[in-house]
Amino acid sequence: MRITFLLAMMMLVSCNEKGNSQSNDGLTTLYFMRHAEKRTDQGSDPELAPAGQKRAQEWVNYFFLKDVDHVLSSDFKRTQATATPLAKAQKVAIETYDVSTLTGKQLLEDYRCKTVVVYGHSNTINGYVNDLQNDETYGELSEDDYETFFKVTIDKNGNTGVVKETMVMSEED
Repeated sequence: MRITFLLAMMMLVSCNEKGNSQSNDGLTTLYFMRHAEKRTDQGSDPELAPAGQKRAQEWVNYFFLKDVDHVLSSDFKRTQATATPLAKAQKVAIETYDVSTLTGKQLLEDYRCKTVVVYGHSNTINGYVNDLQNDETYGELSEDDYETFFKVTIDKNGNTGVVKETMVMSEED
């Protein structure tokens, strides 16, 4: 009985490093977002198009009532620019990752019991999701798909849930 209690307390402490009074019950939540709309006239590392700048701001609205612990971005202008408004709003630094070496399982290991937003690319975010659920359910996003994103939750027992969502931008006023 005493060992069970100690293990339960260790789990709560390990999943509550920030000292938050609210527990997430051992839940890890990973959001995988493609960068917003990019300019098409700037080569292989373009900045965001005006529509992309607007979408990056819309993500701030989406995450307004969510506590985000970490924001990750690949080292490209378009992903960094998409991540910046959310990182500022959530008061966290953007953590840059290497698209050629990052895996979904590494994300789970590094960010267990956290809420993390990972900005990536049409040909990478699906791979992280597939890696976390040990299958190949999701293919690459089409080149013109900036609306689709994935929410992956992993509970303390390792059960994985995936929700594929879309975010349609609000109309201009």
